[in-house]
Amino acid sequence: MMKYIKAEGIKEKRSANVTLMNLVPIIVVVFNLLMVNLMGIAPPGKSYIMATSFNWYPILILPVILSLLVVNSCSKETTAHIIRQKSLGLSKSKMLLAKNAIVLGELLLMLIISSILIDGVGTFIFHEMIQIKTLVMATIILFIGSLPVIGLSFLFIELLHKKIIVILINFLLVFPSPIMAVTSKWVFFPCSYSLRMLAPIIGIHPNGTFLAEHHPLMNRESIYIGIILSLCVYVLSLILLTIVSRRKNND
Repeated sequence: MMKYIKAEGIKEKRSANVTLMNLVPIIVVVFNLLMVNLMGIAPPGKSYIMATSFNWYPILILPVILSLLVVNSCSKETTAHIIRQKSLGLSKSKMLLAKNAIVLGELLLMLIISSILIDGVGTFIFHEMIQIKTLVMATIILFIGSLPVIGLSFLFIELLHKKIIVILINFLLVFPSPIMAVTSKWVFFPCSYSLRMLAPIIGIHPNGTFLAEHHPLMNRESIYIGIILSLCVYVLSLILLTIVSRRKNND
């Protein structure tokens, strides 16, 4: 399996995903600079830059970026490449799993860089008190909450063979996410996992407002439920991806 991951890593060195990894953190920081400047001074003990970063990231930015990471990763395989891979006896399912691993690494690095920049901007420009523990926890949760979107995106591409449809699906699912995140049905809507889990961590309602200390969304039980659900949906999507790929390619 490692040779497949190494091969996919070499392919990624000059890919569009590398450009995304460099651009997205900058875009996030610039966006937050504009938003926080409009908001003014944060209430005592609160951070506007944390609020905007971890509220808008899973709503506006990540769904599209995750789709592009997956689509770009799969777009490298032309018909000629696929024919050659089959002639060499390479496993399509293992290649897809390797692509998953590379996209996960790219996402994690992107989130880490974004969080470091957010901490720097919040501390030195807006002079907000950002707790490192909260920042690290929010970054980890945002990564885990993104797993289902990545897994399902790979599965949809393998099933539908229409990359643009995957982008449209993820984009359209963005709109009901904040609504579903505050209902009891959020467990059935993977796109809302990040928003629901982040609410008690950063104290932000999915609609972008600060939560009161005793608000129902501040219940940290949703964090553990969301983590389990995210991992289960991701693993299940990988299992289905492997089955579909092997049936199609007889490997």
